[in-house]
Amino acid sequence: MDATWLNRGEKIAGASGALLVVIMFVFPWFSLKLGQGVVLVPNEQNHDAWTSYGFTDIVLFVTALAAIGLVLLAATDREVGRPGLASSIVTGLGLLSVILVVISIISPPDLGFSASGPNIEHSRKIGVWLGLIAAAGVAVGGYMASQEREPRSSP
Repeated sequence: MDATWLNRGEKIAGASGALLVVIMFVFPWFSLKLGQGVVLVPNEQNHDAWTSYGFTDIVLFVTALAAIGLVLLAATDREVGRPGLASSIVTGLGLLSVILVVISIISPPDLGFSASGPNIEHSRKIGVWLGLIAAAGVAVGGYMASQEREPRSSP
């Protein structure tokens, strides 16, 4: 495995993918705070990406794995079909992830509690913003990798 073959886009996509995995499981993405008159213990619940979503978390995880896979493919000097195919797939998954995270920022998931009202507050936490940045990093890195791809010469 030779990391010197990695171009800037592959490095950005791989690092963003690895960060996305960490951000998904470590940082809180959304919280549900219940006010007076609503009984739930504890009163405020923080949820990471894996517990917040039903489908989006799987797309984010696959996107992160694809970005990491892009780096591994490039470092092992392997091609998948056409040159640039892997980076195009990573770009598409990154864009899909960005769109899904933006949708969840606009309309937060119900977090298993489908009621709403003046005493129930859905809020966005730092994880969703960091996840958006990481997903955008995957998309940008994948795009840059597809643009920077040059024919490789054997040593």
